[in-house]
Amino acid sequence: MNNKILVTGATGNIGKNIIELLKQKNANFIAGTTNGESIDGVETVNANFADAESLEKAMQGVSTVFMVLPNHPDMVKWGENIIYSAKKAQVKHIVRSSGSLADINSDLLIEKLLGTTDKFLKESGINYTITAPNFFMQNFINFFGEDYKNGTIYQPAGDEKIGWTDIRDIAAVNVEALLSPEKYLNQTLTITGSESFNYEEAVNQMNRILGKDSKYVAVPNEAAIEAMKDINFPPFIIDLMISLNESIKQGHAVETTNTVEQVTGKKAIKFMQFVNENKSIWA
Repeated sequence: MNNKILVTGATGNIGKNIIELLKQKNANFIAGTTNGESIDGVETVNANFADAESLEKAMQGVSTVFMVLPNHPDMVKWGENIIYSAKKAQVKHIVRSSGSLADINSDLLIEKLLGTTDKFLKESGINYTITAPNFFMQNFINFFGEDYKNGTIYQPAGDEKIGWTDIRDIAAVNVEALLSPEKYLNQTLTITGSESFNYEEAVNQMNRILGKDSKYVAVPNEAAIEAMKDINFPPFIIDLMISLNESIKQGHAVETTNTVEQVTGKKAIKFMQFVNENKSIWA
């Protein structure tokens, strides 16, 4: 079977890494971007999550779709659009990047949103693989990089542990599922690193490698909300971030798995390796 792949969200954190791995493997794929933006060396198509017609058009001749949703008030609707369009285009398999926190019965916003789309996919009749990553190590670059350099990371995450995972490992697991969808048919693959530790322990590990004395301060939700309002975060994103951190505080992110090694044959990237490889960013 000619397994042509469509990678949606191709310019996002996970999508970019998937694209690079698929290129290395000479896979038959196209990249979906919101307005059909070009990506060097890759065939791109317009795949706007809010436009079901563009999605169905992008999926013509495609057998497997990688699906990842941005954090947006319409993310559940956009997920439905992708799944409906895939059915109309006769896509055979969807690899859905969800999250390890997904739980449709949860009172926490992020858990319910992730769980709602997962349930919709499972009940759609399309073959699926759900990849469910824990929190990204790259958050210490993309979100906390400047805070760390300035001496303090403030988060309303308490002191519970997290099974941090590297985006490169997340991408590698997704690529295996995209290239061999029948091997992971109707499965959920929870992706984490091999170690679980809290923000304070993460900062201490960074300090040892980087020779710094930065610290982590656990702040109350109210202080975090005011700080996000001060920098004009939209209300939905504020609610989402608070629910993410509540998930941590309730112990929902502590899990570690050996999924990375089972699926890719390689050991999960450790946090110390991640820090060593990115030292110049926090210099």
